[in-house]
Amino acid sequence: MGEISVESTVRIGCSTNEVMAVLHDIAGQHEWWPGQYLSEPLQTDDEGRVTRSRIGNDVKIAKDEFEVAYTHDPSGAGYSWVLVEASTLQRAQVGSWEVRPHGDESEVTLRLMVDSTLPLPGFLLKKTLQDTVNGATKGLRRRCES
Repeated sequence: MGEISVESTVRIGCSTNEVMAVLHDIAGQHEWWPGQYLSEPLQTDDEGRVTRSRIGNDVKIAKDEFEVAYTHDPSGAGYSWVLVEASTLQRAQVGSWEVRPHGDESEVTLRLMVDSTLPLPGFLLKKTLQDTVNGATKGLRRRCES
């Protein structure tokens, strides 16, 4: 199919540190990211941040498990990840969370690119991926503000 890229931005009524605390809790990610049923940290760095994890997604049209490797922004304003190796449904995946202060709130952007092996029309894959990132940013906001 080829690479599909989407993004979603949301404002959250919490400080950037509070938002980053939720984002750094990779083990709890499946509790607020719709469609994700597994988020298992596999490795951490010297600061205790997850550097590799196993993720399981079930997004209506497909179910997949895969490993990702994280790179943390030195400024503490987010992190990015890449697919460690091809999975059943993905040749590649690149994603990132970016958290910026916005007055008393935080503005958070999730970007995701997937190169899928699913034999589906591009518009359907893009809609599924867009629904996924929209659900994740809304889920993050609910988690942070509750």
